[in-house]
Amino acid sequence: MKKQSLSRRSFLKKGTITAASAVALALSGISISPSAWAMTLTTIDNTTGKSLSAFCRTLYPHSQLTDVYYDACVESLDAKAKNDPALLKLLNEGVKTLNSHSQHNFLALSAEQQLIVVKQIEGSPFFDQVRSHIVVALYNNDKIWSLFGYEGPSFPYGGYLERGFDDIDWLPNH
Repeated sequence: MKKQSLSRRSFLKKGTITAASAVALALSGISISPSAWAMTLTTIDNTTGKSLSAFCRTLYPHSQLTDVYYDACVESLDAKAKNDPALLKLLNEGVKTLNSHSQHNFLALSAEQQLIVVKQIEGSPFFDQVRSHIVVALYNNDKIWSLFGYEGPSFPYGGYLERGFDDIDWLPNH
């Protein structure tokens, strides 16, 4: 093995080129899609996590949201399941139920077919647990508020009387 020597000058030169490349990439407007990031799960296996993410999208479908927001909800479920074996069992068995109602692969179904399967398990403990968790985990995420046109809370800005109370543009002027 040949040992390479790196002088201070060549180290700085390479570092400057790397930094300049990163700045050029940032200024070019090219960005890495949020959907390129993978879910980080510690308790739930990846297949179950993907199925739960698809289940979440079926419950709360929004075309303007990428999977990364649904994946974040599953990550928070995973964190809860880490300290709650009963929840982990419920999630695993719930995904098995989704798969059994869909010829063994819920993920392979179209969105319309997934909705049919989800309606079949509506009211089950699995359905209720995931639905009640996801509604909070998804809609409390301030990163999606602007995608829905919600400007966020008004209290820090003086309340709705000073911010948004009278900006209705869909009523006729009388």
